[in-house]
Amino acid sequence: MARRRGGAVGLLAVVALLALGVWFFRDRIPGLGGGGSVAATKVSPEAAAQAQEKLARMRRDRDTVHLTDVEFTSLLRYDLAGLTGPLQQPSVDFVDNTLKLTGSVPKDLLPNSPELAQARRFLPDTVEVMVSGSLRPLRAGRGALNVQDVAVARFPVPASYYPLALERLGRRPEAGAEPNEFPFTLPPGIASAEVVGGALILTPSTQ
Repeated sequence: MARRRGGAVGLLAVVALLALGVWFFRDRIPGLGGGGSVAATKVSPEAAAQAQEKLARMRRDRDTVHLTDVEFTSLLRYDLAGLTGPLQQPSVDFVDNTLKLTGSVPKDLLPNSPELAQARRFLPDTVEVMVSGSLRPLRAGRGALNVQDVAVARFPVPASYYPLALERLGRRPEAGAEPNEFPFTLPPGIASAEVVGGALILTPSTQ
């Protein structure tokens, strides 16, 4: 039982880390100059560049900016390639106030759980993983990822595993943060980050 629990927690930790990775590696997102443009509708290098232009405008003009899920996915695939670990073809969807990250990982990373034992031999070499949740501000410059749902090969990971998985990611107790939330420091110059109305809203700091 302990071995199965450890496997599931370990995989959850990998998936949750991928969801947070863009913030931990924020220094790898350079600011590029440029003005506004028509919103991109397809994941592409051009959409990544458009997102970079918005980030540059936020830093330069201290404007609140909105990133679409197409722009954010493009950043992950083209500007942050290699930083999503074993996750292949990462895709982010912003639905109302929730973010959902999906992608594929090698089957060897799946936990040895009874729920997957029967299905494992029929699975392809890579399987789909999904983590969804919400972002909320804790205070200026600090936010939290609230993990709400995780699935591996369409099998749900029990929510009771989330707090331990986040602890293995390095989560430390913080005032105002729930056990299933991972607090993190926002990039310099950003006061808050939230997913609202199907977009990632980044508010610049006033300092």
